[in-house]
Amino acid sequence: MNIHAEKTVKTMKDTQLLTKLLSYAKPYWRMIVLCIALAFLIVVADLARPYLIKVAIDGHINGLHKPMLSAEASQADRLRSYGAVTAWNGRAYVRLEPEDAAERAARQPEFGAQQAQIVRIDGKDWLIAGWIAKQPEQATIAEVGGKAEVSAGGQTFAAEPLDATALEAFRKQDYTGFLWLGVAFLSAVVIGALVSYLQSNLLQYTGQTIIFNIRQQLFQHLSRMSMSYFDRNPVGRLVVRVTQDTEALNQLYSQVVVNLIKDVIVLIGIVAVMLQLSVKLALLSFAVLPFLAVLTFWYRSVIRDAQRKSRMILSRLNSFLAENLSGIRITQLFIREERQWEQFDHHNTEYYRAGMRGTVINSIFQPAIGFLGNLAIALLLWYGGASVIDGGLTFGIVYAFTHYVRQFFQPLQSLAEKYNQIQTAMVGAERIFETLGEKPAIVDPEQPKRLPKEIRGEIAFENVWFAYIGEDWVLKDVSFTIQPGQTVAFVGATGAGKSSIIQLINRFYDIQKGSIKLDGVDIRDIPLDDLRRYIGIVQQDVFLFTGDIASNIRLNHPEITDEQVVAAARMVHMDEFVRSLSGGYKTLLGERGINLSLGQRQLLSFARAIAFRPQILILDEATSNIDTETELIVQDALMNISEGRTTLIVAHRLSTIQHADQIIVMHKGKVRETGNHYQLLAQRGYYYRLFELQYKEQKPVPKAR
Repeated sequence: MNIHAEKTVKTMKDTQLLTKLLSYAKPYWRMIVLCIALAFLIVVADLARPYLIKVAIDGHINGLHKPMLSAEASQADRLRSYGAVTAWNGRAYVRLEPEDAAERAARQPEFGAQQAQIVRIDGKDWLIAGWIAKQPEQATIAEVGGKAEVSAGGQTFAAEPLDATALEAFRKQDYTGFLWLGVAFLSAVVIGALVSYLQSNLLQYTGQTIIFNIRQQLFQHLSRMSMSYFDRNPVGRLVVRVTQDTEALNQLYSQVVVNLIKDVIVLIGIVAVMLQLSVKLALLSFAVLPFLAVLTFWYRSVIRDAQRKSRMILSRLNSFLAENLSGIRITQLFIREERQWEQFDHHNTEYYRAGMRGTVINSIFQPAIGFLGNLAIALLLWYGGASVIDGGLTFGIVYAFTHYVRQFFQPLQSLAEKYNQIQTAMVGAERIFETLGEKPAIVDPEQPKRLPKEIRGEIAFENVWFAYIGEDWVLKDVSFTIQPGQTVAFVGATGAGKSSIIQLINRFYDIQKGSIKLDGVDIRDIPLDDLRRYIGIVQQDVFLFTGDIASNIRLNHPEITDEQVVAAARMVHMDEFVRSLSGGYKTLLGERGINLSLGQRQLLSFARAIAFRPQILILDEATSNIDTETELIVQDALMNISEGRTTLIVAHRLSTIQHADQIIVMHKGKVRETGNHYQLLAQRGYYYRLFELQYKEQKPVPKAR
């Protein structure tokens, strides 16, 4: 079984993934709704700016030449219902929008109001008694009977020249309008910035909180998984799940979701404003959308696969790094740096190629979106520019459209990044939910049986069959009984099944056939926490955590006092050594206790087991890294701590288990012999041969009692 060959994650539909992802956001729905409401304000502020510029151009920069209504000064109050009134030469004037002027031209003048307009001919401004609907710049001026007349579009209007004073009077409202428009524009910018800042912080808080919860759930789930899960999943792969895959989700929650809603609101708002300004220009701008849809569907089909492959290769790379950095001593000892570099180069090159594939796809999508946006602007300039010349549209509308088209394609252009983040999050979500969806092989029973706080410690194997994979049996029909308080040793050649028995008692794995009973109760009916609370184990491969010596003995258990830590260390004759250190029991250990010798680490693991005061003690090759003198000391301590509790010992050195009440000899997964040291020697069987091999050059075999 190649554990680095990551199995293919069963793909889920996007709707299923989004449903699961949104379920984590449900407790924070009020915060998300608030962020969406703030997004509305941001959109309004963004859309207001081009419109204010359009008003400035058409209403004030070019406002002087708008159609007007003119009436006697006494009718000024009635004109104010149409807008700001300008008084000049005994009459009142009010400007109209071109569309309003076209509507009013078909009706009779109201309360004696007359049409009026200012036109510029040959660098001079004239006030005419009428409206020029199209191309006022092509009007001509002539003098007839001592009076000036303006001709345009086949019509002739009486005209009078306007001096600087008159123009100042008509321009006064424009200066005031610029002031208010500037204030409104600046307010839109400031409000948009403040609301964006507030929304960004709320989104980050919400996203980080959700990701915190997902990481917590992942770690708790992994902590409950059985050993078989970790046998087929390297550490690097699981680290990627808990760190980078969850971080990909962080972007989804803190950036994409609400901002995607904001972008949709922006698009809807822009479409509404553009249709209101000019239906023809709006439809012309949307002519590129079918090409955009095709491009988006293509992008969606390829980027997910690229992201999935990139994450899978990253898992392999991290697994390789974790494994090889942990075994760097072996690499250097056997001069394998070059070969290991070649393997790393292979994984690194694969990851580089996978990353470049995603980069190339994005480098096609983003410029293509930009090209379509610029194409829409080109169409807009071609048609809109001609319409301005013909008088069908104002320059302000065309100018506003160029801004709105850019704003319309900005969220579409950022869609490449957002969609990339979405696909990355979806791939991460697939892997996270695949991990969370995998049920632990070892679980608590539905109807647990509780044992008393103090147990007798009887262990019985009844016709036990066990295999790690399929039917490759490690234990075959194994049966034996360990009486309460007994010290029982397991011996046999490597691969005989000794350590597997230890793993089964702790329920790190479950058996396929038979039963294992503790005080007459099948261990599968006992809650896992209760079962493992009864059992303390000291293994050959000692694992120490980053931290000080005291925390490694008590493992942060709040009920184990400092006095009990010291007492446990004293029982294994480690107290004197610890006190000789500069920090004593607060001395910080390196990764895996690298600043301790193998023997010192083994002693620390003994102290750890003693501090937890288990009722069943298991020693799995626990004295293999201890020198002979220290072993005698530890053996003396074990004689004391094993008194009154069931003790199981797995050992290769037969000298360490001669005192055992019972020795179980294993061979090829079966129990071959059972008895104490002298009984087994008397049988002159498999145990006798093992003993003879170890001691034939040291001393003669003792006679049986």
